[in-house]
Amino acid sequence: MSRMARGTLSALVVVGVTAVTSLYLQPLLVGGMIGDRGFSEQQAGFIASVDLAGMALASFLALAWLTRLTWRTAALAGLGIMALANAATTVVHGVELFTAVRFLSGLGGGTLLAIAMVGIGHSDQADRNYGILLACQLLFGALALWATPFLMARFGLDGAYGLIALVAVLAMAATAAIPTIREREAGAAGAIPAGVWLACGAVLLAILLFFVEQNAVWAYSERIGHAAGLDPEFIGFSLGLATLAGLVGAMLVAWLGTRFGRLLPLCAVTILQIGALAVLVGRMGNTLFLAGMAGLAFAWNVVIPYQLGILAEIDASGKALALAATVTGVGLALGPGAGALVLDGERYVQVNLLAGVLAIASLLLVLPALAEIRRRAAA
Repeated sequence: MSRMARGTLSALVVVGVTAVTSLYLQPLLVGGMIGDRGFSEQQAGFIASVDLAGMALASFLALAWLTRLTWRTAALAGLGIMALANAATTVVHGVELFTAVRFLSGLGGGTLLAIAMVGIGHSDQADRNYGILLACQLLFGALALWATPFLMARFGLDGAYGLIALVAVLAMAATAAIPTIREREAGAAGAIPAGVWLACGAVLLAILLFFVEQNAVWAYSERIGHAAGLDPEFIGFSLGLATLAGLVGAMLVAWLGTRFGRLLPLCAVTILQIGALAVLVGRMGNTLFLAGMAGLAFAWNVVIPYQLGILAEIDASGKALALAATVTGVGLALGPGAGALVLDGERYVQVNLLAGVLAIASLLLVLPALAEIRRRAAA
């Protein structure tokens, strides 16, 4: 499976995009739970967290079923669960049952994300292909965020969940291109050396810290602009452009691959992150805020594919890649809380300082894995 057919790669990208549909629509879904279903802000926030928890748990459980189920079977199961759960959401109203159904949807999404990440990890140019996956996720997320308000204006919250169910059903057609193999047939046979697991653990920790950093800043990005005295309209405009900058970053990795290795691009975008975080402090003009947020979004979406590419090359078993999906969800969940712990009133210097430290730590933690990759190449 080192040389992956284009149709298989495309199918895995479709599965990976479908997996995160509810994640990208989460701001609109939370608003719909409050306005359409009458849930409190606390209840809506808890339900959103439960959805993410389901994704994280399913990707962790993938360690058990990856060697038992074929990729195609697992993908069909995940899509089926996601379609049924989101269809059921349209007819469920009680908060307890609603929460349970959203947890099931998260389980389906987490299963799909694990399949996409592990499958793409077996492709020939994993970094490049992870960049393609991320770019497609961002593009689909932007289009869905644009179209869903029109659906919700006509059909309410049911329109949004109906859209997610429809996407899951349509994605089932793509599974015909996913091989009927098990992970033990695609991965390397035999036990994984302890040194490799240590390097994999360091990369997984790097991914965890990276997503804590990313969501600590992103969660407070509107507040950072507000504290700088900027207009709300311009803040929203800047964050929208930042999302496009993130798309450019992912597309750059898709085009560049490992042409210049991995360490050089990771060092460059870490420096870019530090510079952007230094700019986003205190009072600032429109230009600096826009440049800082765009620089961060661009850098973040370069880091992710390279981190996953490193993990894919160092661990042929696919187990670490399955854990990466879990680690990603945990990091996203911990980010806003980590920012809140260091927050000093309406001063966001400490949040940016924490993010800078985590960005550097995330870079340093991948160095043992890169050294192991160089050692293998020399051998």
